[in-house]
Amino acid sequence: MKKFFSLLILAAFFLFASNVYAASAWKEDAAVSQNFAQEVLELVNLERRREHLQPLKLASDLNRYAQVRAKEITRRFSHTRPNGTSCFTAVARPYRMVGENIAAGQRSSREVVEAWMNSPSHRENIMNPKFRELGVGYLYMPNLKYKHYWAQFFRLK
Repeated sequence: MKKFFSLLILAAFFLFASNVYAASAWKEDAAVSQNFAQEVLELVNLERRREHLQPLKLASDLNRYAQVRAKEITRRFSHTRPNGTSCFTAVARPYRMVGENIAAGQRSSREVVEAWMNSPSHRENIMNPKFRELGVGYLYMPNLKYKHYWAQFFRLK
């Protein structure tokens, strides 16, 4: 019986330790995602300037929603969320106009923006003159097929 309780306590300790590690790893991922968000914003605004469009502003709430979507597309690469609802349900408040771009496999901000600009529907979101705000999510999952997962939300504000 003592052996059982010892194993139970040991298992609980490892579970706690792995949760602490996961929490610290998430902080690192959040910092990386924020850096990529800023880089993507700069590259997107460079493309918009070429077309004489107003620059987008980074919105922290859209970054959070895009981060949720970056995680979700690791399970289901689609504009439909894993629970079967529209990608736009990830945005907390309903807005008159929201757009989403997703991508997987691109290793840098430059690669992902280039891929989006080479896709007519993704380019349309980036170059939409009505959009004023941008949110970017990024997730690196080395054990998954594409490893790098990206999401953008655009919003009229």
